[in-house]
Amino acid sequence: MKVYSGLNDFSAKNPVVTIGMFDGLHAGHRVLLQKVIDKAREINGESVIISFWPHPRVVLNKDADDLRFLTSLEEKTRLFSETGIDYLVLIPFTKELAELSAKKFIMEILIKGIKLKHLVIGYDHRFGKDRASSHDEYHKYASEYNFTISKIGAVKIDGLHISSTVIRNLILEGKIKGANKLLTYNYLLSGRVIGGMKVGRRIGFPTANIEPQESRKLVPPDGVYACTVHILGGKYGGMLNIGYKPTLTSYQKQRSIEVHIFDFNRDVYSEEITIEFVERIRDEKKFTDIEQLKLQLKKDERKIRKSLKKLL
Repeated sequence: MKVYSGLNDFSAKNPVVTIGMFDGLHAGHRVLLQKVIDKAREINGESVIISFWPHPRVVLNKDADDLRFLTSLEEKTRLFSETGIDYLVLIPFTKELAELSAKKFIMEILIKGIKLKHLVIGYDHRFGKDRASSHDEYHKYASEYNFTISKIGAVKIDGLHISSTVIRNLILEGKIKGANKLLTYNYLLSGRVIGGMKVGRRIGFPTANIEPQESRKLVPPDGVYACTVHILGGKYGGMLNIGYKPTLTSYQKQRSIEVHIFDFNRDVYSEEITIEFVERIRDEKKFTDIEQLKLQLKKDERKIRKSLKKLL
């Protein structure tokens, strides 16, 4: 997949295009992207995703403080690259772009910029100023500008209508397995290893403290998680804790994300790290003393190793 930051120098053969933020790149998104790929093959063309960055809500300051992403831009780009799509065009989102009507957006971006032949949209997709244009209007524009259009219906798994909002809610409830099923992959958190208090090392469970690469990344609720860890080119099992470590410190005010990597003993300070959440094991809990905590951590490790056995 080739990535373009804007439309400069972009060129594709008989472009088949879809548009969106695609947060999480979940099962519903993947059905739509497969339609784009299939249609491109059908007309001897190339598949194109148009997305935007920064997020429109950030630029327009629409509840931006509450905005939490399922995928950072880097995570999403990597997931796109695994789908078989030919091109990703990231258009810088500005207030001026937000003022374009759907008709002007089609003319300036899709016709002049991309030279599209076919547009694939989701059943609830809207774009243009105030997201005002409907699917019927898209067909009118298609006739006017000589391209074809197709619409993808809603996708459900286990009776659940798949959407980024549904997945966010599952994660916030700690229902990691349910979220992973709708995503079709394990929920990711990428970041950098930063310095910590090194208390874990003193009790036999050294941890890597993680600073997420995206400040608006949705972090699951406090607790202990089974996870896999990608670091230094390898994949390992891990036991992740999110929270305030109430047994180890009474004064920690900042929430921490730290992982004990199984069968691993290397200095990873400042290294890039990616966590895949597999399962939530339990709530974070304050124990009466360090010994009780160590006993619980040993139980957690046994349970997590068993949970991860088929994944490693």
